Amino acid sequence: MSLPSEEWRDCTVRGNQKYCGNLRSQKTYLSKGGGSVNALDGVSLSFGERGIVFILGKSTLLDLCGGFDFPDGGEIVINGQSDKTFLRTDFDSYRNTYVGFVFQEYNVLDEFSVDDNISLALDLQGKNKDRHAVEDILKKVDLSVSAKRKPSTLSEGQKQRIAIARALVKDPETFLQTNLRARLTPKPEN
Repeated sequence: MSLPSEEWRDCTVRGNQKYCGNLRSQKTYLSKGGGSVNALDGVSLSFGERGIVFILGKSTLLDLCGGFDFPDGGEIVINGQSDKTFLRTDFDSYRNTYVGFVFQEYNVLDEFSVDDNISLALDLQGKNKDRHAVEDILKKVDLSVSAKRKPSTLSEGQKQRIAIARALVKDPETFLQTNLRARLTPKPEN
């Protein structure tokens, strides 16, 4: 199933509130000891079309919201469409186009330069490398002087900023980040 952009923007209206994401789900994992762990049990959330939402301490929930994992029960409704009707490629399209996700372990590619890591997000969207957009986002995360360096030569905080820049250069409708500021280093004062 292909999802044209206008379908993704079809949100649910209740009263004077517009909801573009809903999640009602449960997720269970097997523990190392063989027992089951309910990571989510009966969680129900709705996200408005605009605004900022902070969810702390639940990477499983962020993985479900970002389309990286699937619920064992319940459903995820994204802009009016249930995940029950999605193919894996639909989730790929959703992640590549509408979600900027910053992983706890960055997921930067050490064989690519910093600016190529950021450009990769545009490539996955089917866009050409926009040198000006990449330069602009590098300035915003204070990595302009490191654009041609390999991530393996950078600090953990700088790698985290590469991941943030890669998520933001896509101009996503939704920004998800696990462990907010966990490895960011403070900007030195002049």
